[in-house]
Order: sequence, then structure tokens, then C-alpha cells
Amino acid sequence: MRDLRIDEAAWSAANAARRAEWRTVIDDLLEDGDFASRLQGRYGLVTVATDDVHFEFLDDDGFVVETISLPVPLLRPRIDEYLAVIRRLDEGAGHRESSWIESVDMAKKVIHDGAARALIAAAPSFAADHDTGRLLFSLVVSLLVDTTKLAHAHGHRRA
Repeated sequence: MRDLRIDEAAWSAANAARRAEWRTVIDDLLEDGDFASRLQGRYGLVTVATDDVHFEFLDDDGFVVETISLPVPLLRPRIDEYLAVIRRLDEGAGHRESSWIESVDMAKKVIHDGAARALIAAAPSFAADHDTGRLLFSLVVSLLVDTTKLAHAHGHRRA
């Protein structure tokens, strides 16, 4: 994929920190993502609606050649579980043993992995591998929830 943009209404309504976070997540997705062959070289536009996160992929002439919708109700339980673990890390990391932090962070990784598998199953024409599914989940979470105030929203501890 050549580029991925967030619809103008959402982009304009977001504060600078949120737009910077989206740009970082999108850059990671574009740099490290392995996309289905149909999306190679395409331009993407993502729109968030009440019930889905909608992706349109355009050719060089600006025509939509592929659409993918990720249903929010399918993702909501995983997002809620993921956010609960992040909040737990944010609240407890300052006064806990490193083993507690590592255990809770591992739970976060397990949830993230499960969400990636669910996204790939829901939209097999999007991501070609598990790591891309993980990056896609990070993007979806950041679009649906303002994660700029959550210290442990991105990344995992390295062993």
C-alpha cells in the first residue's frame, strides 16, 4: 500500500496529539505491513462509522477498487478487554514489581494477538500475515479510542 489516510472529518476533529499518533501507527503499518496482493500499490482511505471501520482502496486514477469493512461490534469485546489491561498497566506500573508488569503486559500481547487473528478472519483480503493484523488492530483501537492518554497503549515490554 502506498498511503493510508483518515477521512477528513475525523482528521479535522482530532487534536494534534491524536493526529500524530495516527500518523505514527499508519507509518508503522505502511512500513512493516504485508498486505494482500490486491492492495499492493493502492491508496487507502479509512472512515470510522458507528458500526464499522471502513477502508476504501483506490487506484492511481482515484477510483475505488476494493472496500473492506471491519465490524465494530465484532471487535468491541476485544478492544474493551485490551483497554482494561492497558488501564491496569497505567494504574499499577509505578508501584508494582517488574514480574507483575511483565505478566500483565503478556496478557495485553495475548489479547492483541487474538484480535489480530479475528481481524484477519473478518477481512482476509486485507492483511497477509499476523504482524500486519496486529498493526491493523493498533490502528483500529487508536481510531475508536483516544489512546494518547494511555501510557501503555502501544508496544510491549521486551524480555
